[in-house]
Amino acid sequence: MNTFWGLMGYLPLLLYGLLLYWLLVIVPRWFKAKLKGSTAHGEQGKSVSPESAPEPSQRRRNLSAILAQEDGYSDLLSPIRTEPARSGNGIHIGGSVSAPSAVSENVSVILRRQIPPNLDEPSRSWLGGLPCMPEEIEWPRSVSSEYPDKGERPLHFLAQICCADLPKELWGGLGPREGWLLLFIDPNQGCPEGNDAFRVIHIPQVGLERAPPFDLGPVHDGVYTGPDYRYLLPGEQVPNIWRRWPIDTVSVPNDARHVEGRVLVAPDDFASRLYPGQQIAPERDRPSPIRPLTYGQALYALHNQRAGLERSLPPIQLSPVFCSELHKEGIIREICEHGERQAQKAQEDRQALLARVQSGDESDRLTEQLKWNSARIDHAERQTAWLQEMGDADAIIRYLEESPALEAAWQDGLRTKVDALIEAVRKHDPEAPLSQQDWDELVAVFENRDFVRWQNDRIREAVDQPTIRFHEHRRGSRLNPPIAMREFMADMYVDPARRTLIPDDALPAYEANWRQLYSNRPHRMGGYHDGLQSDAVPGPAKDLLLFQIASDDAMHWCWGDAGAYYFWIKPKHLAAGDFSGVEMWLECH
Repeated sequence: MNTFWGLMGYLPLLLYGLLLYWLLVIVPRWFKAKLKGSTAHGEQGKSVSPESAPEPSQRRRNLSAILAQEDGYSDLLSPIRTEPARSGNGIHIGGSVSAPSAVSENVSVILRRQIPPNLDEPSRSWLGGLPCMPEEIEWPRSVSSEYPDKGERPLHFLAQICCADLPKELWGGLGPREGWLLLFIDPNQGCPEGNDAFRVIHIPQVGLERAPPFDLGPVHDGVYTGPDYRYLLPGEQVPNIWRRWPIDTVSVPNDARHVEGRVLVAPDDFASRLYPGQQIAPERDRPSPIRPLTYGQALYALHNQRAGLERSLPPIQLSPVFCSELHKEGIIREICEHGERQAQKAQEDRQALLARVQSGDESDRLTEQLKWNSARIDHAERQTAWLQEMGDADAIIRYLEESPALEAAWQDGLRTKVDALIEAVRKHDPEAPLSQQDWDELVAVFENRDFVRWQNDRIREAVDQPTIRFHEHRRGSRLNPPIAMREFMADMYVDPARRTLIPDDALPAYEANWRQLYSNRPHRMGGYHDGLQSDAVPGPAKDLLLFQIASDDAMHWCWGDAGAYYFWIKPKHLAAGDFSGVEMWLECH
């Protein structure tokens, strides 16, 4: 009895301890849970996570239907499009999603350039150009590990992706489905894999298009392999932004297959599946440049012409052995007779080739053989006529020694005409349209002004052939469209204000070229990567592919030696909306 009342004396202390535990532990947990549900992640304080994200609209394709197809790629005709998601604060994108250490993915997203681009409405996602982000978000900068002496520099904007257009299955359901993902890089590094070389930013809402920082450098500094900017005019700088190209986010199955010891992801001829029913040019096949469409583009043609006239010509020094051989009795007649035999043999070969044409052979190889055959006949006939005109060895020697000076005079005269035309064209607005007639008049100035001269080859000992040979040296004067027209065409194609300048008949060849995938490698988000030096590992992934950005002729992108960038993120970081730990690889040939 004494023991019972003794224990009852401790009851107030026990009740006090329970009250203290409730106040210090239970109440804070309840308050924290309540607060988590009422933060500014969405309208009316509702948190938006991948599970509770808005349902897709009717334009969104049924993923299970795609996967049920025989090859899984038959339904790629329209982009993914969801209803706009509520904007969040960008602090904790993943909500309450728990992140596994490894994720199995059944879907990947291809960033497919729009061809033709939809210029009637603002694009939701795009490559290149400038970002649309709120003013309060700073343009990312870094100090390059390769160029620390240059100090902090702005990174270059690469892509902006609308997260609301990403399928909920992407990355196993992790990651943002609201706001936009922005990608910045420093392309001017040999191996840009450190965290000084890129930045991934998530913004909760889109802003106005941001002007580039005043100190943003060129997209290619010329130090490492990359796109060619040699077409620029004297004094013209490499641009500091790439062209802006709208894209569609296209969902495809995340499949990998073993082929000859490698694991490949993209199906063969993937471009024809991404652009079904559309013309795709053979890989690395580029259309011939069309004529300039503006006065500014005509300047590039004239400067190309002038650059070709800058070559200095060394004087001719004929060897005593050549001069002695040329003075041998009958050598000129022997050269002429050999040329006549060559022409006769070429004529016989031509008859056989024409017989194949008549039988229905229209192959490209046969066409090239006919051209080469005709050139052999013409060369032999012109050489015979020239030797007969010269008459003797002394006349031939004088001709060979004097011809460099004649060619130099031809260069000077043509250069004077080019300089005068450059000054005349500069008086026009560079964006003013250049008509076909205007271009024809420029071309006519250089018609029939080629320079042709004969040169001697080295003496060769050969059976049944003269020891002396000559070849024809020809320098054309024709004014050609600039190689840069390929880049100008792409710039105009994605520019609503200038696209109308492109002739309709020029578009098919260029569009077929822009639909190409360099080495069958697309721009991709999620799923397995299309590696160059590494292969995808089928199965659950501990690192998720945030972005794959490939070399791309249409964007004028060449990463390293025609490689690709791969950006990786841990599942736990993606679930938390933390992009500070993203890692990047560069793989190239």
